[in-house]
Amino acid sequence: MLQVAHIVAFGLATLGCLLAAWRVRRISHVETRYGLAGLLIFSAVWALGELTLFVDLPVAVTEVAYQVGLVAGLATVGAWLYFCSAYSGQSYHREPAFRRAALAVFLGISALKLTNPVHGLYFTAERVATPFPHTNIQLLELHLVATLLAYSLTAVGFYMLFQLFLESDIRTTGLAALVSLTGLPVVLNLLGFLVLPQFVASNYEPLGVAAFAIGALYLAEDTFESARWTAHRQVIDRIDEGIIVVDEDDIVRDFNTAARRLFPALEAEASFDDVTAERGVQAGGELEEPASWDGQAEILSFEQDGETQYYVLSETALTVGPHSVGRAVVTTDVTQVERQRRELRRQAEQLDGFAAAVAHELRNTLTIADANLTLIREALERGRVDEATEMVGTVSDANDRMTEIVGDLTTLAQLSQSVTDPSPLRFGPVAERAFGSVDTGDVTLRVEGDGRVRAGPTSARQWE
Repeated sequence: MLQVAHIVAFGLATLGCLLAAWRVRRISHVETRYGLAGLLIFSAVWALGELTLFVDLPVAVTEVAYQVGLVAGLATVGAWLYFCSAYSGQSYHREPAFRRAALAVFLGISALKLTNPVHGLYFTAERVATPFPHTNIQLLELHLVATLLAYSLTAVGFYMLFQLFLESDIRTTGLAALVSLTGLPVVLNLLGFLVLPQFVASNYEPLGVAAFAIGALYLAEDTFESARWTAHRQVIDRIDEGIIVVDEDDIVRDFNTAARRLFPALEAEASFDDVTAERGVQAGGELEEPASWDGQAEILSFEQDGETQYYVLSETALTVGPHSVGRAVVTTDVTQVERQRRELRRQAEQLDGFAAAVAHELRNTLTIADANLTLIREALERGRVDEATEMVGTVSDANDRMTEIVGDLTTLAQLSQSVTDPSPLRFGPVAERAFGSVDTGDVTLRVEGDGRVRAGPTSARQWE
């Protein structure tokens, strides 16, 4: 009965890991999917290697199968760390130095495992009859050293996962319990080694991995997927810029609070094009061609709280190795800079108009003056002083007109400047003074109420 229990347990672990490896393709995050798939496949091989110890096979066959299982078991440590780093949003699994170190350790320890028939320092194998017929594995010094290293590295992965669960804003108690199942077999190993001879397997870890994988991918799949995104969102929520992460199909996968404020229709699994189109409909946002920004960026303008806000929309490709997995769309608030740019453009246009007007008036006045000076000279040569005097008056009138127009244009240019420090003025006196400065004919003015207007320093001094 005990023999059947071991065979069934490791058989189910092998099958469960393989089923979960098939299910893992549903995970959206590529690196998490790769890490977990590797963990499950290697665990399935490890469980199968352990399973051969409990069936009636020659010792030589079970010894080879056990060695293959040991190598797969060592590989699960690397896959576990890769999965934990990717799932928790870390970058350790991408670092070349860590990868090279992991490969060197794996190859070195695997070589010791596979050469055990030569040096005999890793384990011994013999067929025994108690508590039931099986191949008994006696672990030696090198195995204990490798196990201590493997457990230490595995603990690092546990730390990354539980830190993620603490940062997540959803309830992850059940998922944390499933993760804890991966460590429970260590207790079974110790019980079999120290107290209970009924636990005859040398490694029960594949049972824990299978329980975690089946539970996470079949029973708590939503929580498993959500935990990573919500914890990651808390990090990007601290960023002032709006960030939207979309996959290769332009489906929204993640976003922060700043992006949600700008795009109210933003939801996970929504189409990015639909989100931006909806925002344009809701707030009248329009896409404008930027005049002073990089060619790969665009300026979005939206009406918010009665004012026009401007954002630079830029994109950054997200890649895993040579493969593209999507892009991050970043919206940066450039309202103040864009307003200044537009104001400078408006003032430049006004300055061009002012210069053209002044040049036109100067040309007209100089033409009139030049023509009349010629006529004055001719009149004086002929002794027609009265005629010359009349033409001098014409030149003087033209000069006065030019002076008046230039003064008006100067005032216009001053009044068109941006108001940075407006002063409050009573509307009634301002309107009456303005009304009295022009010829209004029979038109009358009546001011009701006592409101105030805000004007710049130049306007304030003029109308006070």
